[in-house]
Order: sequence, then C-alpha cells, then structure tokens
Amino acid sequence: MEIRPEEFLTFAEWFGPAIKYFIIAVPVLTFLAIFGCFLVSAARRGPVEGFYAVATVIATAIGKDLPAASLRRTLAIARLTVKESIRRRVIVSFVIFALIFLFAGWFLDRKSDDPAHLYLSFVLTTTTYLAIVLALFLSTASIPADIKSRTIYTIVTKPVRAGELVLGRIFGFVAVITVLLAVMGVISYFFVVRGMEHEHGVLPEGLAALAPVAEGDASPGWEGTTTMNSYHRHSWKVDDTGRGTTDKIMGHQHQVTRSQDADPSDPVAYEIGAPYGALVARVPIYGQMRFLDSEGNPTQKGISVGKEWEYRSYIEGRTLASAIWRFQGLSDRDYPEYLPLGLTLSVFRTYKGDIVTGVRGIIILKSTDPRNPIQCEPIGFISREYELQQLHIPRKLRMESADGASQREIDLFADLVHEGELDIIVRCDDAVQYFGMAQADLYIEAPDAPFGWNFAKGYIGIWLQMIIVVCLGVMFSTFLSTPVAILGTMFAVLLGFFGSFVQDLWTGKAWGGGPIEALIRLVNQDNVVTPLQFGNFELGVHIVKFMDKVYLTIVRALSGVLPDFSGLGRASEYVAYSFNYYDQLLARQCLTTFVYVTAIAIVGYFFMRTREVAA
Repeated sequence: MEIRPEEFLTFAEWFGPAIKYFIIAVPVLTFLAIFGCFLVSAARRGPVEGFYAVATVIATAIGKDLPAASLRRTLAIARLTVKESIRRRVIVSFVIFALIFLFAGWFLDRKSDDPAHLYLSFVLTTTTYLAIVLALFLSTASIPADIKSRTIYTIVTKPVRAGELVLGRIFGFVAVITVLLAVMGVISYFFVVRGMEHEHGVLPEGLAALAPVAEGDASPGWEGTTTMNSYHRHSWKVDDTGRGTTDKIMGHQHQVTRSQDADPSDPVAYEIGAPYGALVARVPIYGQMRFLDSEGNPTQKGISVGKEWEYRSYIEGRTLASAIWRFQGLSDRDYPEYLPLGLTLSVFRTYKGDIVTGVRGIIILKSTDPRNPIQCEPIGFISREYELQQLHIPRKLRMESADGASQREIDLFADLVHEGELDIIVRCDDAVQYFGMAQADLYIEAPDAPFGWNFAKGYIGIWLQMIIVVCLGVMFSTFLSTPVAILGTMFAVLLGFFGSFVQDLWTGKAWGGGPIEALIRLVNQDNVVTPLQFGNFELGVHIVKFMDKVYLTIVRALSGVLPDFSGLGRASEYVAYSFNYYDQLLARQCLTTFVYVTAIAIVGYFFMRTREVAA
C-alpha cells in the first residue's frame, strides 16, 4: 500500500500549515464569490442595482436570517426529510446490498493468498459505491421535487428560512444514510469474520516426533500437517508441553494444543484452534528515510530502474548503496525481548537467478551517537516480494569492527540506541540485483490495535464522504433541476477522486495530454508517449495544447477547491491492507469534512435565498 507523504505528519504538524491556508483561502474565495455574484447581478440589473441586490442579500443573511434561525424548525424539516426518504423506498438500496453479500461467496476467490484483504476490500468498496449512489439520488431530488409540486410554497411562507430548509434537508439525509451505513457496517463485519472462519484436523500420515537436539536426548516435541480446508493446509510443531502454532499460510495461523496425558502419536489428541493473524490492525512506527549511492555518498533518492510507478527508489546489490531509516522514541521498556520489524520490498532482477530462493539482503543496526558510531554485524534475510516480512531482531547482537570481524556481544538498547534514536540500514546482497524501497516499507511494529475499531474507522471514512455528497447534492438542487444537479454532483465527486491525476496532467507528469489531445490520440490510435502530430501542421498542435491547458487550468482550480474524496476514502485502504488508521488521521478528515460541510451549506443557503420560489 502506498503511504502518502502528508500521512506521516502528526495532527499538530498538519494543523499549522492547514490553518494558514484556511486563513488565506477563505477571504480570497469569499471575495471572488461576492465579485462573481456582483458581475452576474450587474449584467442583469446594471451596476448600481446589482451592487444593491448583492449587499441586500448579504445584510439580510447576517442581520436577519442568522439571528432568527431556529433549531426547532430545522429539525422539523429534517424529520420531514427522513419520512420522505422512507417513502422513496430507501430500503431498496439495503436489499440490493444484502443480495450482493448473499451471493458474494460464489464469486470471491477463496484460493487467494490474502483472503482477508479480498474480503475487506470487497465489503468496503461495495459499501462506498452503493452509499455514494444512494446519497447522490436522495439529496438531488428533494428540493426540485418540492418546487415542481409547489410544496415548497407552503414551507417558505411559514416562515421557514432558506438556511433552515437547506440545513434541515442535509440533517435529514445524513440521518437516513447514517442508519443505513451502521446496519451495513454490522452486516459487513460479520460477513468478513464468518468468511475467514474454517477448521482443520490433524493428518495422521504427517505426524512424527521431532529429532532430538543431541544423541540420547528425548524428543523436544512433535510435528505434523493439517487436513486440507479452504484450499490450504498448514505445517505445525508443538513442544514437549503440547503447545505450538502452525506456519503462516494465507495470512493466518492456528494454535495447536495436545490433550494432557494423551498419546502424542494419536492424531485425535491434537486440537487445531481458530485462525488468527488475518483480521488485524497493525500499528507501524515509521522512521525518517534517506539513501546512500553505490559509493556510500548521501543522495536524495535511489536510482530509477525504468518502472513507471516512481513510489519506490532502488538500490544496487553488492555495493555501498543503502536505504537508511532513523527511528526515534525507542525504549527498552516497550521491547524487552526483541525489536519487531515489518519489511516490504520490491525486487528488480537484471537476470533471473534463483527465482525460488529470492534475492538476499542484509540489515545493519547502527548507533546515531557521533562519538561512538558502532554497528552490529549484518543480519541476513531472503526477500519475499509482494509479501510482508516480519523480522524479530534480538536484544543481544555482535558488534562489527572496522575490518568487518565480529567482536564482543552488545545489547541493542544499551549500546546502539542513543537518546531513543536508532539507524537501521538495508542493503541488497546479490550483485546486479536491486531492492526498491519507500519510507513506509520498513517500520517497527507496535502492539496491534483492535480490529473492530479499525473496521469502524473504515466506515467512518465512508460516512464522511457521504456527508459531503449529501451537502453537494442539496446545494446543487437549490438552483438546478434534478438531472442537472445529479450531473453537477457527479462531476464534483469524480473531480474529488481524481484531483491528483488532473494535477499530474496539468504539470505534464502524466502522459497523454488533456481531453482534446487524448481524443485525437484515441481516434488515431497513437501511443501516449509519442509526440502529437498533425502532419506538417504545427499550428494545430499548439492550438490543441493551448485549449487543453486552458481547460486543465480551470479544472485544476476547481479540484483545489473541492474536497479530496480519495483522501477521505483512505481509511478503507488502511483497513483492507490490515494497517491501523491512526486516530490523528481520522481527526484531520473529520475537521476537513466539517469545514467543507459548513462552506457548502453556506453556498446552498445563498443559492436558495436568491431563488424566487414564492413570488
């Protein structure tokens, strides 16, 4: 999973620049909005009357509507909205959701190497898309339907103010979708948990005593294999007390216990427990990353091996090229026995080599003390591409001398950790092979967070997206008909999801050009990396690129104002990849959502206020 650079920031580190941007953006956008309204009003009524009309609306909003706003009337509109939503058969969306889950087991690949990720990504993605469609159609149809049926005439003459009407609609739709999401979340949780449950027995043919450590000693335990179930089986070992675990297959393990006083050679004496380790919420502790080149000199990043995805940088094997992570805040109280590391590597092979064994690598732990920069001897490992490696670094290590010879025994925390800091160096140990790494690819594992709460945070992320979709739908419906409001809301949501792609198109980082150039390439079946050509008509190329640049500039400006839906949906990705979604990230998303909801509601109020529905 790709971790974005801004997600490494704490809430305090994020809040400072964010509040500065907010303080600058709000006055600028407010001025542009007022000036735009003045231009529209001046075009219709003349500059004097236009200025007077805009000033009157603003003065009425601040001096009259805001002080006279009533929570009771707002909640009454919200209750009415809930009843209308029920009459529109919102339950149909829930029935569709239930049917999808009822037959999902027929189509999900039970042979997947990571079934937990498959189940989690399925339920979260399905819920997200279904909830977006529901919020879209509910929120955009209410006010236009009231205007068409003239029901709104009896409402605005009560009097119910425009702000109360807009907020009431938003509160009502949010209440309906909140209840539906809560029910969907409970069903999804039990669907995932039930989908991961399975049982194993002990295979009699594989049961055998472990070889003794020394000749004449008793067997230290027993080993065997489990029966096949859910398209996999495990190997297992138990010690002389009759307790042990299976190996890790498909992301999970099982506890193995033997009944006391039972015959160890009897398969019935062994019990294979429920699976564990698949539905988890890992809590990674990340460090600051830097690179050394093949000569050992500091460099900004590793080398490029020609892959289009530039998330990872690569280091060359059998050289001094290294990826170094500096961790802070380490204490022996947190890791009394060993230092648990999580490692995810990408491997680039210049030749096939031993494709089964994998590329070798080494890990070196080094002190950050400038007066005593000692390091341990290299710890070897075999890379497992596309798979998480969990390494346990023992407390007792051997120090490496300047000539490479192993010296005295050292303690990880007493000798290497300096003022809570530690450098961990990773190198590739096979010549002309390459390791690809990013900052999030090596981390220290803290105790896992509760999976249930992490799963709930995934649904909270979906809920935040739905709130903004509802607000956008209500806002567009205050001045557009239902079909046009649906299109406007869809455009805003899609632009929120693909804002970073628009940014890459505008800067030229993404290949293919703008929409006009892309259409021309599609018709001509041109490759995206070839220069755009119109034969000898160079002016045509410049015209197309200029028009695309203007369009992308406008769309980029809009994407900078609209909420980042891809960021709001990051909680689902964290949950699906079994990582804890930090509470600080969730707090940032909640605060961002609150700001957008407030801004969109204000815009919706002014659109509703200026619409002559009861003339």
